[in-house]
Amino acid sequence: MGNSSKSSSRLFAVQILYEMELNGKSFEVIQKRFSDDSFVELEKINNQGKPNKSYIEKLVKGASKNQKKIDELINKNLKNWKLSRIESLVRAILRISVYELIYEENIPKKVIFNEYIEIAKFFFDGDEPSLINAVLDAVSKNAIK
Repeated sequence: MGNSSKSSSRLFAVQILYEMELNGKSFEVIQKRFSDDSFVELEKINNQGKPNKSYIEKLVKGASKNQKKIDELINKNLKNWKLSRIESLVRAILRISVYELIYEENIPKKVIFNEYIEIAKFFFDGDEPSLINAVLDAVSKNAIK
């Protein structure tokens, strides 16, 4: 992962979205728990820059607000899988990465691919990173807003 506040923000955004789905809590509730202390802790673990709270919020809220459209895109581009059958952390990574791919047009696609594949590798050592790569690749080729 690029050692930047964006990389770090993406990791946080994924974890927050994951938790929102898991616990049915709002972004605001979960965000309160992510104090500066927990930011410092996570920075130590994954050697990232300091996360940017407003970027985290942009990603999480963007992915939530556009979730129906994002899920449709993911489902269309998932080979032999249903989004509902995928592990919820993978689902969170897919939703945030597809959000960024589709709605943040000023960020190079390659950067988005690399970042979220790295995030997947941070959490998983199986096929998840290549699943995420395949979906992002398909979405970026097929997605017209």
